[in-house]
Amino acid sequence: MKILFMTLLYLITSFAIADEVKIELNPAKPVAGEMFQAIFRIFTNSDSEPVINFSPYKVEVVGKNNYGIKTSTVFSNGKFSTSREMTVVYELAAGQPGSAGLRDINVQVGGKTIRHPSLSFTILKEPEVAADVFVMADVAKKSIFVGEGIVVRYYLYSKVPVSNLDIKKYPKLNSFLKRFLQEPDRSERVNVDGQLYIRTQIYGAKLFPEKMGQLKIDPLHLTRVKSVASETISIEVRPLPEAGKDERFTGLVGKHEFDLQINNHRLIVNEPLEVKLTVSGGGALENMEAPPVFKHESLEEFESNGDLKIVNADEATKVFDYTFLPKANFTIPASQLVLTYFDPEAMRYIPVQLPVPEIVVAGGNTKEAKKDTPTEQDKSAGTGVTLPQVPNSLSGPVLEGVKSWKSYLGYLNLGLSLIALSIALGVIFKKGHLPTFSSHTIPGSFKKGTFQLSDFIHWMAPLISKTGKSPLSLIRDSDLSQESKSYFIDLLNSNDYKDYSHSKGQFKFVFKSSPFKELDKYIQSVKNEDTTKSA
Repeated sequence: MKILFMTLLYLITSFAIADEVKIELNPAKPVAGEMFQAIFRIFTNSDSEPVINFSPYKVEVVGKNNYGIKTSTVFSNGKFSTSREMTVVYELAAGQPGSAGLRDINVQVGGKTIRHPSLSFTILKEPEVAADVFVMADVAKKSIFVGEGIVVRYYLYSKVPVSNLDIKKYPKLNSFLKRFLQEPDRSERVNVDGQLYIRTQIYGAKLFPEKMGQLKIDPLHLTRVKSVASETISIEVRPLPEAGKDERFTGLVGKHEFDLQINNHRLIVNEPLEVKLTVSGGGALENMEAPPVFKHESLEEFESNGDLKIVNADEATKVFDYTFLPKANFTIPASQLVLTYFDPEAMRYIPVQLPVPEIVVAGGNTKEAKKDTPTEQDKSAGTGVTLPQVPNSLSGPVLEGVKSWKSYLGYLNLGLSLIALSIALGVIFKKGHLPTFSSHTIPGSFKKGTFQLSDFIHWMAPLISKTGKSPLSLIRDSDLSQESKSYFIDLLNSNDYKDYSHSKGQFKFVFKSSPFKELDKYIQSVKNEDTTKSA
């Protein structure tokens, strides 16, 4: 009898809890800035996945987790029936104290809609008792200029041992350029409102505001047994002063150092001119573009690139590599390259003067410039009449129409040259081969996986000198296979746009033997062609 009673009670209970939703809060009294949980317990006979709908009021949904299904089976009226309890947990957060809640709650499962009354609760400004564990964001100051860097570090404060931390939501920081910091983990004992805590850094970034006004440093949310989150921090961002600001301003805020190096200031036409500008400091070097160094109509500038290296939160270095190709003879007088940064402590723009030496380019074809003025020989060339030479010193009379033996020297030299050429060609064909040239000229640094644009230009110098085109144009107009063309075009474009900012990927060079051998063969053919013509 007792067994029968228990069976009936179980059946009644099982059917009573079917198609029902229960919601609990953990903790029951949420705190502003801290994560809390809304636990949905769904009781149903259906085996389908539930779809939960609700409208959050003054709270934000941070995450969702499914915590499994409890299943029980009973036998009734000759049939087995199954009841399931499904648990779904939503991670919530509220930024401000006051009234909040969940509205329009319903669960769709097994073709049915289970409704639940709206859930209202109060968000506390602070916990009723001192928290054992909390997260806090720390900044050095809360009033900065546009572009001025500020470091934010998120710390976990705990009175008790903490393990198995799970960061549920990282700060968005949408109004800032972000430079993530890789700093060593360290813990220290600190005093907060008379309470001792262990403080451990869990996240850090250097931020550069990109607009003015009141900006928010978002909280970081993490969970352990219960959820905790840091408070939102307001930062005032001021505009940079206009007085003293000009086109020389680099956009950098804070003290910076500059160094300019030029490989050679005495060049010949088509010899690459390489320039390196190094900038060091704590500013937003990610945003700094390469400032102009030289401007001359006969000096072709290739795309410059910047390599950013981060030392720590307050020190980074960016190196700009420039490559120029002179196309004619010219001279650029010595000058100064002036770059400025803004000093927020002194409240003024600081100029830095970098000496630029005189640049002299020689070795071009100067005869072509004089072709506009015809000589006496040019004037007579089209008539077939040889004008008499005017002697530079006193000599005997020159008689027109009378040829001396010296007038036949040109024919004599031409005949001797033809005889010498015939002998040389005979020797070559007798040996059975023509002169060959070494094709092993691919720079060794390429084969080792290192690509430098200056080495590439040196390698292609015969083609550049002959055509006056840039390397990219030469590749496009060459007779290389389409696969090799695509390889080198992608390589040069990637090198031009390589950057270590977060909006762009890093430049990765992979040496492929086949395209390099094909281009090397093409370069050697041009060398051979030029050598044959000169012979």
